[in-house]
Amino acid sequence: MTQASSARPLRHAPVRRWWSFWALLLVVLCGGLATPLVSEAAAASSKSGKKSSSSSSSKKTSSSKKKPSKKPAAPKPIKPTQRDVVGPQAVPDGDYAEGETDTDGEGDLEDESGEAGDPESELEAIERELLSQPAGPEPEIVYAEGPPPPPPAPVKPRSLKHLLIPGETLDDVAKLYQVEVGDLAKWNGIRASEPIPKKKKDLRVITTHTPPPREKLEHVVKRGDTWEKIAGEFGIDLAELRQQNPRLGDKLAPKPKQKLKVVGWKDLDISPSAALGTKLAQIRVRAGGLSIGKPNRGKLVRGVELPDRPDLYVKRKPDEAYGSTHTIMQTLAAITRFRHESSFKGQVVIGGMSRARGGRFRPHKSHQSGRDVDIRLPLLRSAEGKKHTTSADVDWKATWQLMRAFLDTGEVEYIFLEYSLQKRIYKVARESGVSREQLDAWLEWPVKIKSRSNKRVLIRHVEGHRTHMHVRIRCGANEKHCYSSR
Repeated sequence: MTQASSARPLRHAPVRRWWSFWALLLVVLCGGLATPLVSEAAAASSKSGKKSSSSSSSKKTSSSKKKPSKKPAAPKPIKPTQRDVVGPQAVPDGDYAEGETDTDGEGDLEDESGEAGDPESELEAIERELLSQPAGPEPEIVYAEGPPPPPPAPVKPRSLKHLLIPGETLDDVAKLYQVEVGDLAKWNGIRASEPIPKKKKDLRVITTHTPPPREKLEHVVKRGDTWEKIAGEFGIDLAELRQQNPRLGDKLAPKPKQKLKVVGWKDLDISPSAALGTKLAQIRVRAGGLSIGKPNRGKLVRGVELPDRPDLYVKRKPDEAYGSTHTIMQTLAAITRFRHESSFKGQVVIGGMSRARGGRFRPHKSHQSGRDVDIRLPLLRSAEGKKHTTSADVDWKATWQLMRAFLDTGEVEYIFLEYSLQKRIYKVARESGVSREQLDAWLEWPVKIKSRSNKRVLIRHVEGHRTHMHVRIRCGANEKHCYSSR
């Protein structure tokens, strides 16, 4: 037993030397290759650390727990290389460039309803469909209807006051209100056979008849003026004008630094004349111009250019003076009526309308479908040619007459004018004989601002409309793809 046990180590000695030789040779031949192999072996041994039974390895493991190894540093992030990209570029949000504002201020905001589909593609599809169809015959007669008929006379007589003008007699007042002279004298406690006392400023009248509105005209006498000349300008009979100014002499010759004023009163004729009907019947507009979409998101098919009519108006931007057939028709009819019925001799300036094919163009938010017309407020003669004008330079009487001419067509959807200026319109309209009830249906003023949004009036407040009015015409009867924006 003792000999055998002592001989075993001698048998294994040559084998150990043999393995040591080959291990050394392997290290020399492989060089660096041995290092990763050893690392992999070490990693494998760490994963299967539970299988290690050596006491020394367990000590190393316990010591490694006490002294954790340092973590390797994270690799530096790689920055992507910037390259030029060919394709659509991003644009900043918003409708206008820096410093640019919506000077037109229609208040027609962009459509953010989130409707499915591409509205622009839909409009282009409708445009192609309409262009493939014939334009239709040219309209034979194009004119607007006359003004609405006056309201019927009330069943019960009403009592009112008539303001007297110089030289007016009981016969004149009785004829005006279609009453008997004796009844008029009885209502006012005077004798029918005697003139009206000078201290009386008005007369009480009980009637069922509404007389035409009366307009007061004034003229400051200048060198060379005569009664005949002023009567012709007023459109009043010479004898009647002399009667209305009894304190002035036969000759209008003011003294130095003296201010003479001739005052006349004229009854307005609100019935359409045959001459106006002839002018309206002569209007011709090319057919086929159609509005599609909304004023703030739409197009114009076969846009009709507003014709050159220096006798009616001046076009400020010819490239933007296009509209639908229906819009051009109503615009011509309204301005023709205005020129015929008013004494305004100044310029009517047409601003932006739409482009030939409609669509968006700055600074307007609307004006896209050929139904919007910007018109400068008519100016007094003294303000003609001024670069910057104010409300004091506006001829408010002519402005109301121009608005009324558009309203009388019955085809106006809206007229935009700032609220503070509507007071001027209200005053002039009342002086011309328009009732309060009618103005309440047309104007926002004088209702308080908070409750204005609840009224469906035609003349509405929108910021930015102080020197011009914005007229929007309704969709035509044959424009099935035309929609209101409100």
